[in-house]
Amino acid sequence: MTLAALTRERVLAALAEFDELGRQAFLKKYKFSKAKSYYLEYDDRLYDSKAIVGCALELAARNFSGGDKSVAHRLEQPDLGFTVRYFPVLAWTREEIVLACAVVEANGWRQPTRHEHDWQVIELSELLQAPLFYPLDQHGPDFRSPATVGRKTADIATSHPDYQGTKTRGGELTVKVVQDFLAKPDEMRAEAVRVRAKLLGHVPTVATVEPGPAGPGDPKVFDVPVEAHRAMSFMTRPRADERTAVRREAQLMERYREWRHKDGCEVTGKVIVLPERTIQLRIDLFDLDRAELIEAKGSAGRDYVRTALGQVLDYGRYVDHEKLAVMLPEHPGSDMVDLLLSCRIGCIYETSKGKFERVDAPAAD
Repeated sequence: MTLAALTRERVLAALAEFDELGRQAFLKKYKFSKAKSYYLEYDDRLYDSKAIVGCALELAARNFSGGDKSVAHRLEQPDLGFTVRYFPVLAWTREEIVLACAVVEANGWRQPTRHEHDWQVIELSELLQAPLFYPLDQHGPDFRSPATVGRKTADIATSHPDYQGTKTRGGELTVKVVQDFLAKPDEMRAEAVRVRAKLLGHVPTVATVEPGPAGPGDPKVFDVPVEAHRAMSFMTRPRADERTAVRREAQLMERYREWRHKDGCEVTGKVIVLPERTIQLRIDLFDLDRAELIEAKGSAGRDYVRTALGQVLDYGRYVDHEKLAVMLPEHPGSDMVDLLLSCRIGCIYETSKGKFERVDAPAAD
């Protein structure tokens, strides 16, 4: 079966199966690799275009002869009417490599043993989601994913002159950064601290690397750029009303951050990695000046408030904080405010675009 046989109905059926199975299971079933640059965009979601077409034509990857550009061109024809997004393969910048090199150097010039599941790799992946080096609209679904960051740490480890195994092709810039770390380690570590601070929107006061968590089995908690939350949500598969709430939530978070920034205060995001379960918990906002952990929701409805309450109590078990709060786009009503306060959780709500009021929880006895 050729691309000419492709119909809109067949593509829609493939999209439905993708949603039902999830990306990883779908690609495994049809034996397609992840797309590098071309993605079908439908209903605010991204799909690996070649795998979708292969499923629609009932062709496994080994029997698929069409190239990415040919697939994209066919999907965009009037009789199909789909949109294809192109995300260029973005080269690693020197600053990104400096951060990855700092991780490898701190690990004795070895790749982290758990590769893409290592908390340091996950942390760096989250940091690089910020738009400092490349704008968000150029970030594809796998941009600086833990898997790609893990591969870069392997490139760095094999570039060390004492490495005895087969070297990977990390590129000349990777080799140069490794040489710089070996020649002037203190200077390069300080540069890594400055780059990290820029990604987080912080101003570093001391150019030293913060020590990592003590125990290998302990939960790992680290700051991430607020923008990373917006980028990562692009691949979610919620219902239409939930997707709208996600967009509103991201916009609400950005307005709050800007509002606090006007007062000279810093707000970041946080991620908690639970090693024993290999899962991540994502904290929307952490107000550094107030030591306040904040869960944001794009709706002030009862279900959203109750969900936020549970989340913020869960996250608070792992993160040192002085205050807990739920942030909403409007006042949720006295009943919901009373519920939050009874759990010693404050309520922050937007009164007009870009302005916020708060009801603080009572102090602990």
